[in-house]
This record gives sequence, C-alpha cells and structure tokens, in this order.
Amino acid sequence: MKTKHIIYIFLLTGLLLSCGSAKTAINTDDKLVGDWSLIAEGTPQGDVPVSMTITKNEAGLFTGELKSMMGEFDMRNLVLKNGVMSCEFDVQGTIFEFKGVFTNDEFKGETLGPGASYITNGKRKE
Repeated sequence: MKTKHIIYIFLLTGLLLSCGSAKTAINTDDKLVGDWSLIAEGTPQGDVPVSMTITKNEAGLFTGELKSMMGEFDMRNLVLKNGVMSCEFDVQGTIFEFKGVFTNDEFKGETLGPGASYITNGKRKE
C-alpha cells in the first residue's frame, strides 16, 4: 500500500515539474529584442539610415519603433515568428508595409509603399 502512494507522489511531482518547465520555455524570437541599424536603399531621399528597436511588453507581445530622418514611427501589427517579421507604419498618412527575415545578427527586408519597394537591410547594433 505504501509503495502505491509513493509511486503516485512521484508521478504527481513529475507532472507538476514538467508543466512548470513549459511556462519558462524561451521563445527563440526573444533573442531578436534590441536595437538594429538598417538602411532603406534607393528612396526618393536616397539611402536612408533607419534605427529599429524591438521590445516585448508585459503581455508577451513584440512591439517596436522605427526612427529615421522622417521621424519616429510605431511598428503596428508587429508579428515576429521564427525569425520572420512583418508590420506596418504610417508616414504622414501613408501606410507602409515592412517585412523581413532575421539571420543571427543580420536583417534582410523590404519596405513597401504605394507603388514603390525599398530594400531595407542591416544588422544588430553593438
């Protein structure tokens, strides 16, 4: 009888420990949080340096901001999954789509606006 109780206690403890570790699993995209230095190539203003900051809020959602000579822009509807990112931002009432792929400390992407597309690549700031 005691052996049965001990087995149940071990099984219950194992179940509780395995559930607890799932809560603390690290999202591989978390390593992309931080500051990135990008260049939007061939815009009407020439090659434009862009600073991208990715953060994660208390709800566990990724958020971000883009800064350039045109101003500061919130990255709306930001989706970051398996190193692939997409979002949109508004410049003086014009909506742009921004998307790309992270590989280690490099970003290769594209900014899409009305009738135009700009290669936007860069790397993590040191």
